[in-house]
Amino acid sequence: MTGDHSKRVADLFAARSRDLTPASARHAAHVLYVPVSRDPEVTRRCASVLSDTELQRAARFVTEFDKAQFKQRRAFRRFCGALALDSSQPLWQIVFSETENGRPYLSDLPDFRFSFSSCRFGFLGAWSQTHGIGVDLEDQTRNLEAVELAHRFFSGAEANAVERAGGLERLRAFFRFWSLKEAALKSIGEGLPYGLDAFEFELDPNVRIVHAPPDHGGPEQFNAHMIEGADSCAALVTRNWA
Repeated sequence: MTGDHSKRVADLFAARSRDLTPASARHAAHVLYVPVSRDPEVTRRCASVLSDTELQRAARFVTEFDKAQFKQRRAFRRFCGALALDSSQPLWQIVFSETENGRPYLSDLPDFRFSFSSCRFGFLGAWSQTHGIGVDLEDQTRNLEAVELAHRFFSGAEANAVERAGGLERLRAFFRFWSLKEAALKSIGEGLPYGLDAFEFELDPNVRIVHAPPDHGGPEQFNAHMIEGADSCAALVTRNWA
């Protein structure tokens, strides 16, 4: 591994990334989005800033697209870390660790919280020094049994909201709930095994958290936002530390 392409990779992400921080969350978080590149040269440069362990993980993916996406995703994570650090050091020196539940963190920034998500269209990264944080990005073009899954994993009110929606709006409602729930779980450092029913949301007239785990302060400690402009369904949830 060498750092030869660190500046090129950083310049690439700087040119292609979009700041998608919701206006109502600018006091609490930074949210950045970058689309997936189909250019093999971009993937090659991204691979140059990864560790041997990351390259070995990339090699285990079956398809070339999945391998490329993993390499770009990990390089983007390092780029977000460099921005949070306000550092000009080579990207290969920005090393993330992970908690047992998979939450990424930088040892050099113990007071910062990070969250990342991706789908086949792009990558989403977020960080905060003042709040717990979670983001999720979902490919809402996937065809699935929205009503059946909603009744299985969502609250009764959420499932009914999905069922009442028709056509493409039904899928949109499903993915909005799903992305909000995953983002909320990440904001408390948990994953899907914790349970999608740990949080309950309303979408209309505005996105609102109806229920949150009492041991994390209840709904009053959280704020939820839909993220616009990510080419997919995306959500941000922040949690007050106080």
